[in-house]
Amino acid sequence: MLNSELLKFGAASLDSAVAIHLDGDFDSVFNLLQGQVTSDCSNVSDQFGQISSLCDEKGFVLCNFEIIFDKNKWLIIIEESSKDIFLDEINKFLPFYKVSSELFDCQVTGVTRNKNEKLLSNEHIILQTDEALLSLVIRNDEQLDCNLKTSDWAFNRKFLGDHQINFEDKGKYRPHELGQHITRVSFKKGCFKGQEIIARMEYLGKLKKETRLIIYKNKEEISQYTIIGNIYQDKDQFFSSCLGTIESFT
Repeated sequence: MLNSELLKFGAASLDSAVAIHLDGDFDSVFNLLQGQVTSDCSNVSDQFGQISSLCDEKGFVLCNFEIIFDKNKWLIIIEESSKDIFLDEINKFLPFYKVSSELFDCQVTGVTRNKNEKLLSNEHIILQTDEALLSLVIRNDEQLDCNLKTSDWAFNRKFLGDHQINFEDKGKYRPHELGQHITRVSFKKGCFKGQEIIARMEYLGKLKKETRLIIYKNKEEISQYTIIGNIYQDKDQFFSSCLGTIESFT
């Protein structure tokens, strides 16, 4: 069991994140996203964003990102290295919905709070558990006091069960292998790209592999696992999202 005291609370400037503005009327952008991404966009509101993914037709995850609705704008918050993956996929469908895409100039800040803390007016919750909540703040002007490193923010995400892929992991793993069927996939909203295979795994398949956060001091301790995303270090400890057989974790 992980110790919640390992969480680091505060704000981090997410300099490697970019925002993509999907420009069109509300319903057009909503319908575009709802038919492509794994999450249910009907749950997005002014202060509630969501973590989501794009998959290919075979159900393999292409990229991870956040969806928020900020000041009447649908924004996709994504790592700069993966933005072209998202744009290449979504741009195919823009003409059918009369929607355009463009990079939106802003500073993205990630915030980790205790659940009972008051939110800022322009803050968007993307993930919450009994331990904490994670949110994004989109600012063009003033800055938050950023007391955390981006690696602290990334570890907090792993701690709360959000195992993200990197650009290098594109098309290698299905959501169930990463735990994203719990955090990033809706099985109630209807069709999206890769939905048929992902739903078959949910209702008919038997999960053989999964991803968990492992804290270790020597890389030999995790030699049997596949590392998903980045490795983070704090003092003499390393933190990794590790993919392995379910038996290997017990």
